[in-house]
Amino acid sequence: MVKYVLSCILILTFVTLYLGYKRNSHGLFQQIMNLHVVSILFNVIYFFAAEQLSLERDFLLYLPFAFLYGPVLYFAAQAVSGKILSPRKIMAHLTPFLLGIVFYILRCLYPVWLDASWLRHTHHTLKTLTLLFYALYILFFSHQKNKEVYHAQWKLIQRLGFLTLIGSVIYVIFAYSNIVHGNNGNSGDASPVSGFLYLILLTSVLLVFRYTINGFMSIGADKDDPEMEPKEGEVKRYQKSMLSETLLDRYEQNLYALMIQQMVFLDPELSLQTLAKELKIPKHHLTQLLSLRLGENFYHYVNRFRIDYACKLINQSVVDLTLEELAYKSGFNSKTSFNRYFKKQLGCTPSEYRNL
Repeated sequence: MVKYVLSCILILTFVTLYLGYKRNSHGLFQQIMNLHVVSILFNVIYFFAAEQLSLERDFLLYLPFAFLYGPVLYFAAQAVSGKILSPRKIMAHLTPFLLGIVFYILRCLYPVWLDASWLRHTHHTLKTLTLLFYALYILFFSHQKNKEVYHAQWKLIQRLGFLTLIGSVIYVIFAYSNIVHGNNGNSGDASPVSGFLYLILLTSVLLVFRYTINGFMSIGADKDDPEMEPKEGEVKRYQKSMLSETLLDRYEQNLYALMIQQMVFLDPELSLQTLAKELKIPKHHLTQLLSLRLGENFYHYVNRFRIDYACKLINQSVVDLTLEELAYKSGFNSKTSFNRYFKKQLGCTPSEYRNL
C-alpha cells in the first residue's frame, strides 16, 4: 500500500511541476509552491532509496525535510501578503533546515558517536516544535495581519498549514514509537503511523496540483472577447424576468460590499460561479444583475476593481514591482490580460502610468 502511495506522490509531483512550467508563471507564490513540491519529491525519492537499501527507520526519522516545510509555508504567506523578506530573515528561517542537513550527514557517517538518547530526543523535539510553530502561525496569526490576500492562494496555504499541524502530531507518535521504545526496524516494516505520514505528503501534493491545474486551465479565460459583451437579446430577456428592482438593488449593494470589503477580485481563480456562491445567490441572478443593472459582463466588472487596485499599488509602492508581479498581485492570471485591460480602462499602459 505504501509503495502505491509513494508512486502516486512521484507522479503527481512531476505532473505538478510540468504544469507549473507550461503555465509559464513566474509569480513568487507559484515558485514557492514548486519548492514545496520539490522538497516532498526529494523526501519521497529518499524513502524509495531507503526501502531498496533496507536502511533502518531510525535514519529516516533524522531526515531534515520537516525543518523545511514550515518555512516554505511562511514564505508563501509573506508572498501572498505582499511582504518582501530580507536575505537575513530568509536565512534565519532556513537555519534549522541547514543544521538538520549537517546533523543528518554526521549521523550517517558516525552513527555510534551521535546515538545518545538525549541527542535523539532533542533533535525530534526541535523538529516537532518547528512544525507546530509554523502550522499555528499559518492557521491563527498570519492572516489576521493582512486581509488583502488572494483567496485561492490563502486557502491553499491554510490547508497546507492544517496538514502540517496534523503531520506534527503524527510525527510525535511515529518518533515516540520508534525511538523511545527502540522500534528501529527497517523501512520495509511500515507502521500505520508512517503510512499516515505518507498520506499527509500525498495530500499536500494533491492540493498544490489542484491549485496549479486550476490556474493552468484558467489562463485565457478572461480574454477581452467581443462575444463576452451582454447581447441585446439577452438584456431584453432579462428585462422580462421576475427579479424586482428592490432585489436587484440589494444584490448590487452586496456585490459592491463584497468587492470593497473582502476584495474577492484579488483571487485570480475567481469565476462567475464562485462569486455567486460568495453572494449566496443563484448564478443566473448574478448574470442578470451584471447584464441588466450594470451593463457589463463578469470579467469587465471584476477587472475594473483589479485595475484600480493595481493603480494603488503603483502609487503606494516603495519598491518598483515588475509588471508580472503587479499583474498577479492585482488578481490577473497573466501579464498580457493585465496590460490589455489596463490600457482599455485608463488609455495607457502600466509602464506609461508609472512614469506619469
